[in-house]
Amino acid sequence: MAVSADLYRAFLGVGLYLSFSRAAKELGVSQSAISQSIKQLESELNMPLFVRTTKSVTFTPEGKELFDTVAKAFSILDNGVTQLQERVNQAYESLNLAATDTLCRHFLLPYFHKWQLQESEFGLHIINKPSPDCVELVINKEAQLAVVNDYEGLRSNPQLEVTTLASIQDIFVGGHEYKGAGFYDQGRLLNEPMLLLEKGTASRTFFDEVTHGACSKPRFELSSVDVLLDLVEINMGIAMLPSNVVQEKMQEGSIVKIDTDIPVPTRDIVLVRSRLVPQSEGAARFTSLLVNQEDKRDKIL
Repeated sequence: MAVSADLYRAFLGVGLYLSFSRAAKELGVSQSAISQSIKQLESELNMPLFVRTTKSVTFTPEGKELFDTVAKAFSILDNGVTQLQERVNQAYESLNLAATDTLCRHFLLPYFHKWQLQESEFGLHIINKPSPDCVELVINKEAQLAVVNDYEGLRSNPQLEVTTLASIQDIFVGGHEYKGAGFYDQGRLLNEPMLLLEKGTASRTFFDEVTHGACSKPRFELSSVDVLLDLVEINMGIAMLPSNVVQEKMQEGSIVKIDTDIPVPTRDIVLVRSRLVPQSEGAARFTSLLVNQEDKRDKIL
């Protein structure tokens, strides 16, 4: 079936903003023209793509599936043109990467080293902030990519392309004084001094979800995982931390795993970029460096 690319471009605009008026403004056409394009596309495909009310626009299941396909197709085209222009003009952009300081230290360091060896023509500017703030930098076009911990609602934003890089398993840990302390149910564990990251971070939100908000008065709240780890090591309390972060300290015996009945699911490390911004050559190469590496999952879990 031959469907006009203009209809798909109109559909992509509505899907990105979930708004007919915003799509019309961004595409420089009237709202009625956008509405007619969507009606024509739905007619030609013989399926509804959006659920419209007076207050909102949402995808139908078929619409969401088509949106993912169309967004990927136009992304390939837009990215290809942008990268071709950079190569022809030799005007390479520096890569602005937003990432949490913990992921920089415990996940990204090997990639930074490989990047330096392979991609000397590209500058790399790294911005360290909590995961939600890193994503906001991407949305506001202040960073081209973000490497963050996945959190609720991140993947539901149609303007963002989210790619899973690896999975991490969080565990409860304490200092060496907790060695041989036995099993802790949730009540016993949360009565211990709890060491947490500050509110607003993806890891703190995840902890509150896992414990159902039962820890209302932590002993310490910090912005740094590494300082939190130092406090655990000197027996200041218990923390929930990714296993890859504490692995070395556990092998040394200065930190021990706390056995508990609190179920802790794995969570993902993800790469985030905006679908509204064509991907530069540097961003494309860094993405390839991250996505095409093998055995990342085994290294993190």
